[in-house]
Amino acid sequence: MVHILSLNLIASTSQIVQNRVSSVWPWYIIRASGFTAVALLIMLTISGIGQVTGLTFKYLEPIKAWAFHKALAYTLCAAVIVHGGFLLLDHYVKFTIPQILIPFVSHYNNKSSLIGLNLGWFGVTAGILASYGIAVIIISSLGWIDTKKKAWKQLHYLSYLVAILVFIHALSTGSDLKYGTFRLFFIFLGLLTIIGVISRIYRAGIIKE
Repeated sequence: MVHILSLNLIASTSQIVQNRVSSVWPWYIIRASGFTAVALLIMLTISGIGQVTGLTFKYLEPIKAWAFHKALAYTLCAAVIVHGGFLLLDHYVKFTIPQILIPFVSHYNNKSSLIGLNLGWFGVTAGILASYGIAVIIISSLGWIDTKKKAWKQLHYLSYLVAILVFIHALSTGSDLKYGTFRLFFIFLGLLTIIGVISRIYRAGIIKE
């Protein structure tokens, strides 16, 4: 009798776990791809600044550094596609195609604020605009880097705006970033990225003393 009850308990628990996993696995992929995209964006920004300052070339040859930079960009693009695509499969928060493609259609947010500002209304929109910015930068890099170098270089500054939009998106919509130490650490990373962006713009002569 005890043996039968144990087997029933194990079977019941297993079924509950399977149901739970089947319902939340898209959320785990969304979360993992989102954090992966942020990490790649930070690495891409550092890589770009490093190439401009010449710091990267102390560790990598120019050709290898450029190849590494491109690989980061392509992987970032893939992570963004996975992140947005799996939102359509999520059972917890249901998104539609217009909500993940058109700015200001979705107002989903994590109910948090940033330095007293409620940017929740802009959270999903920031992610959408950042995604389009990434697409524009990568496509222009493929077609213009050799033929329209000046226009490509100017358009590349858009990547810094993309970085800011990504951090707004993550802090406003991420369930793991609503509060706590992880949110503070993420804000710290964002500030470091902004400092790097400002130093890059200053070096380019856009900001004058």
